[in-house]
Amino acid sequence: MIGASIALRLLAGPAAAEEASAARGRALAGIVCARCHAVRMTGASPMREAPPFRSLAERFPIGDLADVLDEGVERRHPAMPDFRLDPSDAADLTAYMRTLRR
Repeated sequence: MIGASIALRLLAGPAAAEEASAARGRALAGIVCARCHAVRMTGASPMREAPPFRSLAERFPIGDLADVLDEGVERRHPAMPDFRLDPSDAADLTAYMRTLRR
């Protein structure tokens, strides 16, 4: 019985960590990105030129997106600010974006 309990905790560990990372990413998206992008599963982006996060999650390999966020995003249109996330924020944001895949 004790062995099963330990095994369940070990299996839950990575899932719980991924869930926590995605929650931090969702909060970050709401603070940094939501004024232009739709950051949830539904809804239009406040800025028409800004693609919804759910479409980015479907169009790009998430691992590649993490690298881009970490290295810095250059302007894609005049209103897009140049920015760079630290590696932990990039990992959290991409963990959240994984949850948006259909």
